[in-house]
Amino acid sequence: MLVGARQATVLAIAHLMLLREVMRGLEMRPRRASTQLLTLFPVAALMEYAWTVYVKERDAYISPTRFFLSLIQGMGLVSKLVFCSNCGSILKPPLFWCEGCRRLEMLTGAQLAKQLEEVLKREREAELKGEGREPVPCEVEMVSGDLATLECGVPLFDEGDAVALVKGGWARPLGVVVTGGEHVLVRLFWGVELKEGDRIRLREAEQLVSYDLQLKLLQRYSEGRLTEGEKQAFQVFFENAIKVGKAERRASSYRILEPGGREGRYELDEYQRRAVERILGLQEGELLLVVGPPGTGKTRVIARAALELAKRGEKVLVASHTNRAVDNVLELLPVEITLRVGRPEKVHEKIRPYMLSYKVRERLGERLKALEEEIKKLREERSRLRKLLKELREERKRRGGPETPGIKKSLEITERKLKEKIEERNKMLREESEKLVGEARIIGSTLVKCGLPPLTSVSFNTVIIDEASQAAVTLALLGMVKAGKWVLVGDHYQLPPVFRTLGEAAENPEALDPLSAFNRLVALVGEGEALWLENHYRSNPEIIRFASEHVYGGKIKPHPSCSGIKLERRAEGYLHRILDPEKPAVFVHVNGRERAEGGSRWNAEEVEVVVTIVNRLLELGILRERVGVIAPYRAQRSHIKEKLGEGVEVNTVDAFQGREKDVIVFSGTATTSRSIAFAENKRRLNVAFTRARKKLIVVANAEAEWRGLMRKFIEYARSKDAYIPWGARGARRPS
Repeated sequence: MLVGARQATVLAIAHLMLLREVMRGLEMRPRRASTQLLTLFPVAALMEYAWTVYVKERDAYISPTRFFLSLIQGMGLVSKLVFCSNCGSILKPPLFWCEGCRRLEMLTGAQLAKQLEEVLKREREAELKGEGREPVPCEVEMVSGDLATLECGVPLFDEGDAVALVKGGWARPLGVVVTGGEHVLVRLFWGVELKEGDRIRLREAEQLVSYDLQLKLLQRYSEGRLTEGEKQAFQVFFENAIKVGKAERRASSYRILEPGGREGRYELDEYQRRAVERILGLQEGELLLVVGPPGTGKTRVIARAALELAKRGEKVLVASHTNRAVDNVLELLPVEITLRVGRPEKVHEKIRPYMLSYKVRERLGERLKALEEEIKKLREERSRLRKLLKELREERKRRGGPETPGIKKSLEITERKLKEKIEERNKMLREESEKLVGEARIIGSTLVKCGLPPLTSVSFNTVIIDEASQAAVTLALLGMVKAGKWVLVGDHYQLPPVFRTLGEAAENPEALDPLSAFNRLVALVGEGEALWLENHYRSNPEIIRFASEHVYGGKIKPHPSCSGIKLERRAEGYLHRILDPEKPAVFVHVNGRERAEGGSRWNAEEVEVVVTIVNRLLELGILRERVGVIAPYRAQRSHIKEKLGEGVEVNTVDAFQGREKDVIVFSGTATTSRSIAFAENKRRLNVAFTRARKKLIVVANAEAEWRGLMRKFIEYARSKDAYIPWGARGARRPS
């Protein structure tokens, strides 16, 4: 076949691009690459013909480069290469990052395992090098089976803490704290050996243990050592074997649960009811994705569904990457059938009765108290005898004299009795803990704690993972491998998991979607297969309406009750326009400029304005804990925090995700095009703006080159007569 001039030109360009990409992918020298690819050129005409036929028959355009790359890969000529599914560029393992599209590739199978392993290893290395809590010196008092009692002197560790053994410049995961205090009881990980009398150093190691658990799970997958149940969960992500549950089953009640599991006055709305019914209808091996935008009642749905499943005889795991999300669900459930494993974020009275340690002590009652009192007295006696023996030995060295076998014998007897009593107590605690875990119908835990004692070998019927968009694939799998039915609740329009070591990829939330459990599955099955919660109950309609229109495609509808959510106090005098309760969402234009500082950015003019606004809010009687300041950059956060002092929370967007405040003041900070691209990322701004319940105040330079969501908010504020230049009447500090 003769190839025309135009087609030949296209083909030549395609071959040159192919040559360049293969060279880049294989890191070839030009001469070697040309030699290896020479065999491809005789079939150029045939390839060009195939491309034209393909385009004509499919009636859909595909670039020559992408077509030729996929064709060659299909022929097995470059089967080891991985191409970007969007632009056709060759991706270099192990991260498979596309330089052209600035994103990670959506992989499967062994390549996905390789990608995840690389990310986790990088994060683990960074965690080891990072500054953490100073190691605590401890002495191994006693080892009994998988339980070790450590004398630490200071009560720094609490129930549920994962701890690591520190030696030199490295840390090795040691175990999980069963009981805290000065004498810490630790359940040791398999393979850990300690000897009585050893002097060791401990540090908190939740993140380190998390990475190790995920890496071990990946290793078992790569070596083919997963159980059948675990394989089923892995197939969802690694083979795209996703079966979305469609069946619905009615609940016994649709009333909203109040703290303690009491039936409330109000019922779930239509979207919440449907989500509960779909969860109840799940069959073995099926998955349900629930999109829960801010304030749509996902906690209510999870609590109601978990209770209904428990009533049907199921054992349910409620998990999340944060303690806070787990606690929010558990406090709505009956304490009689619900158990909290791990360490809650805040041990307040609502959560304390759910805790494993609390229930163990309640069950054992006086028996445990009496035993611990004996242990306490024996420890005191041991300390007294040790001190006395030391003094007598020093005296004998100075003056001479006989040995003191009586005191030494008494010390040996005391230590033997102490060991027996500690072993008795440890056995009692272990047996009662296992009994409570076995009896509980609903267990709440972070995803990390799912893979640790006492849940290591516990199975469930259904696992419900909250905030799943912030959970990495392997982190979600720590929970999913424990059940045969899975519910993932998340919001793919908010921020994905945080990875500190991915450089530019970490700055672009969308680039990390392949690593997010929820976002990955939504991308694979499509938004239409996910179930949406659409009624919003938390924020003033003017605040949430902007996010609904410009982020969620109009899917969120503020409930009529939201209209009454606004500031109760009206500001008289200065800043009255900015703090007007009838303007729930305002934009304050500040003619500032960004400055570089230690790899971050800050804006001095915005710092002054934000501090002035916050101080005025406090003068009006708004509680410090109900006000939040969000900045996209750490440097800006630090400068604002320094000026405001303690009391008002100032943080970055990532730290505020999943939280809420009555008033949010957001400092845009950026004024240059590169910084603006980061600061006004759609998901980042969405998280920042939807934290506010009663008042959202956005402080930024409107004349900067905002092109995306921030520009839309500026126009939105103008349309509501809520665009206020700083220094205008009602928007300046008193002279």
